[in-house]
Amino acid sequence: MKKSLIYFIVLLLGVGLAFAGGKLVSLDKKVHNSKEVLEIKGEGSLPLPDFYPSTKDPSLLILKFRGIDVAPIKGNHPFSNGVIKDVQVIASSEGGEIRIKFSSLKPFSIFSRGNSVIVEVDNSNVPKTTGRTSSGPSVLRDVSVNAKDGLRISLIFSGQAPDYRAFLLKKDPAHGKSTRLVVDLPGARTRRLKKIVGKEGITAIRAAQFNPGTARVVLDLYRLPSYKIQRLANRLDIVIASPQARTKPTARTEKVSPGPSAPVLPAKPKATQVKPVTAPKPITTSRKASQAVQNNPPKKKGPIYQTVTIAGGQKKYYGEKYTFRFKDADIRDVVTFIAKLAHLNVIFDPGVEGKVTCELVDIPWDQALDLILKSNKLGYIIDGNVLRVAPMEVIAKEAEQRRKMKESAMPLTTVMRTLSYANAKNVEGILKKYLSSRGEIVVDERTNTLIIKDIPDRIKEIDRIISTLDAPIPQVSIQARIVETVATYTRNLGIQWGFMGYADPYHGNQTSLVFPNRILLDGTSIEGTSTGGLTNPLNGYAVNLPAATFNSALGLSLGNVTDSFALDVGLTAMEEEGWGKILSAPKVSTQDNHEAVIRQGRQIPVQTNINNTIMVRYVNAVLELKVVPHITADQTIIMKVDIKNDSADFSRVVMGIPTIITQSSTTVMMVKDGTTAVIGGMYRIEDNTNYKKTPFLNSIPLIGDLLFKSSSINRTNRELLIFITPKIIRK
Repeated sequence: MKKSLIYFIVLLLGVGLAFAGGKLVSLDKKVHNSKEVLEIKGEGSLPLPDFYPSTKDPSLLILKFRGIDVAPIKGNHPFSNGVIKDVQVIASSEGGEIRIKFSSLKPFSIFSRGNSVIVEVDNSNVPKTTGRTSSGPSVLRDVSVNAKDGLRISLIFSGQAPDYRAFLLKKDPAHGKSTRLVVDLPGARTRRLKKIVGKEGITAIRAAQFNPGTARVVLDLYRLPSYKIQRLANRLDIVIASPQARTKPTARTEKVSPGPSAPVLPAKPKATQVKPVTAPKPITTSRKASQAVQNNPPKKKGPIYQTVTIAGGQKKYYGEKYTFRFKDADIRDVVTFIAKLAHLNVIFDPGVEGKVTCELVDIPWDQALDLILKSNKLGYIIDGNVLRVAPMEVIAKEAEQRRKMKESAMPLTTVMRTLSYANAKNVEGILKKYLSSRGEIVVDERTNTLIIKDIPDRIKEIDRIISTLDAPIPQVSIQARIVETVATYTRNLGIQWGFMGYADPYHGNQTSLVFPNRILLDGTSIEGTSTGGLTNPLNGYAVNLPAATFNSALGLSLGNVTDSFALDVGLTAMEEEGWGKILSAPKVSTQDNHEAVIRQGRQIPVQTNINNTIMVRYVNAVLELKVVPHITADQTIIMKVDIKNDSADFSRVVMGIPTIITQSSTTVMMVKDGTTAVIGGMYRIEDNTNYKKTPFLNSIPLIGDLLFKSSSINRTNRELLIFITPKIIRK
C-alpha cells in the first residue's frame, strides 16, 4: 500500500514537473515602427523555446515548447495583413509547438522578456530574396572580414549567392546570456568554418551545415550591432556600422564590455583571407616604441580569452593585420605594443630579454608576436585577457609540472583486460611505455589477462591501444603448382654388309695364270659382330656399322650358281618418342607475417667412414614449400617464397646411393588476393647426334653416306613452370 502511494506521488510530481513552466495564455500581433511584433504570453517566467526553419518550407518558422502547456491557445490564428501570415498552435503530451508562416523572407528577432516570447519581424522595404534561383546548390567557400570603415563580413559562394534569412537571437538581459546574429541560407551547402574577429561587437563567425537543405552562419556578439545585408552576384555582405569614425589602431578609445561568448586564440579552423587594416606608424628604436605605448594606450577592452599555450607545429593565425618595423627595439617594449593592439594585458617573466629588428608587412598580430618571441627563444601563454611571456623551457617545464601534479592528484583505478588474440606477455612491454609514474601492469599468463592500475586518463589511452593490438590476425592460404614436362625423341640408323668371292679351279673360274692362279676375297670376320640383318653372314661383314640400339632389321644375301660369289647386306633401325608430365601442388595456410612450411618426400641414408667409424646421415629428397606472407592495406599479399622439388634418381647411383635431382626457387613477390602468378620457369633442350663412319670411304659421293656410315639422334626437351596462388581466408 505504501509503495502504491509512493508511486502515485511520484507520478503526480512528474506531471507537475512536466508543466513546471506553466502554460500559454494568449497570442497577439502588433505593428510598431515598420516592425511586426508577435507576442506569446504565458504564466510565470517563460523560457526561450527551441526554434528552427522548416526544411521543406523556408518561410515556415517552428517554435518548440517543452514542458509548457499550449492547449489554451491551440488552433489556427490567421492574419490578413503583414509578413506574419498565419500562426498554428499544436499541443502534444510533452508541450507543443507553434508554426509561424511568413509571406516573405524578412529579417527577424526572437527573444524572451519576462513571461513573454517575442518574435519581431522587420517589415521595412528590404529587397526580396526569394525570386532569384541558381542552376545548382551554392557552396559557401570562404568568409572574409574587412575592418576598414566599419566591419564588412563577406560570405563568398562558388556560384550565385542564394536566398537568405537573417534574424537576431536574444535573451532576457537579466539572464546574462549571449546574443547571436543568425543567417540561414536555404539551398546552400558549406563546410565547417570559423573566424575570430573581436571587433565591432563581433567575437567570432561560425558556419556549418544546419540541415541537408540549409547552411547556417552564426555571428557571436557581445553587444547588439547595427547591421544590414547586401546581396551581390556571388556573395552576401553583412555590413556592421561603426559607432564612430575609425582612427589609428593605437588610439582606440571606444569602451566595450566583454561578452560571455569568449573565443579562443588561436583556433584551428581553416584559414581565410583577411583584408589588412591600416598599419601603425613605423617604430625604429626601443625608445620610440615605449613612447608610442605610453602616449596611445588603447582603452578598449576586447573579448575574454581562454588559456592557450603556444607550442610548436603549424599554426593558423587569425589576428588583425598590421605592419611592424623595429630596429634594435627592446623585446619588452615590442611585446607590450603588440599586446595593446590586441587589447591584452601583459606580464613578463624575469628571464625575458632581447632585442628585436624586423620588418613585417601586413601580417596578423599573433603571427608577428609568435615570430618575434621565437627568434628570442621565448613563448607565451594567454590566460584570460592576460598575455604572459616567458622562456620556452620555463613554459615547457611548467606544463610538465602541471601534468604531473594533475596526475598525482588523480585516484588510481584498477581494471582487468582479457585479450582474445594477442599474447598478454608481448603486449605488456608496449603498454608500459604509456603508464604514468604511478601505474603498473601485471600479466596473468594462464588466462592471458592484463591487470592494469593507473589514473583514469592513462587507462583510457591504454584501452585504445589494446583495442588496436588485440585484433585477429588475418590468415592466408597459399597454393603452389610445379609443372614439369619431358619430351624425348630417339632415332638410330645402321648398315652392315659383306661379300665373298672365289676364283679357283674348284669353282671352274681360275685365272688361267700361273700366278695368281686362284683368288679369295671376303669380308673377314670382325670380333663382336652384331648379326643385325643376317643371322649367319658368310664370313663376317666388311662394313659393320649397326644401329646403337635397334628394334628393326632387314637382311639380304645374294650368291651365284657356282657359289663362287656372295653378297650379304643388313639394315638396322629404331625410332622412339616419349612425353611425360609431373604436377606437384603443395598447399599451406598460415597467419599474416608468420612462416609456414610443408614438405613431402623421402630421406636417403648416406654412410661415411671417418677414422673407422661409420656414420649415417640423411639427405632430404622432398617437395617443400616455405612461405612468409604479408597482407597490405590494399588487400595485396607480399610473400617471401622458397620452393624445392628434389627427387632421387635411381638410374644413376654412386656406391649404391642414388643421385638427387634438384629444382628450387627463392623469391619475394607481390600478388593480388586470389590471383595466380608465375614464380619462374626453365626450358632445357638436350640434343645429341652421333655418326659412325668408315674412314675415307664415307667421303665417296652418293654412296659414301649410304654404305659406310650409321647415325644416332637423341633429343630431350624439359620444361619447368612454378605457379603460386595466395588467397586471404575470410570467415
